[in-house]
Amino acid sequence: MRVCYTNDVGCQPDHLWKFLEEPELQKQWMKGVLENQPTSDGPPGVGSTFRMKIQEGGKVADYDGTITAYDKPRRLAVDLSGGNFPCGTVVRVDYQLSEANGGTRLDYVAEMVAGQGLPWWMRLMLPIGKVFMKMQLRGFMKKLKSLAEAPA
Repeated sequence: MRVCYTNDVGCQPDHLWKFLEEPELQKQWMKGVLENQPTSDGPPGVGSTFRMKIQEGGKVADYDGTITAYDKPRRLAVDLSGGNFPCGTVVRVDYQLSEANGGTRLDYVAEMVAGQGLPWWMRLMLPIGKVFMKMQLRGFMKKLKSLAEAPA
């Protein structure tokens, strides 16, 4: 399952980057994020790991992440696993930023790679999950754009 999103944001890439990378700013646009803590030493970069706590309904889920691409302020890609994803499932998220029309073009791709142990009935549910994922993504991105474009 793959979801793509593109939008122009009225700020420079380095400003938008802060909202993608800094945990306190992530909480402002990623609904449900309670915490995002590094689990590896050193500055962020390819191979760095982190753990996100996300409120999902009445429960808090722990997601483990690994940075797979890091080119500040142009590209950030991560693999997420755990939480409420089925066993062996990884979600690959890729943010690419480029200058466009005096602002920043944001290209976003999220791809769910299901583990081999995913039951057949869950595979049938993936198209429904994609619809809900797109709806949630639109809300996140609308909030991100609003925050990034707000006067300082």
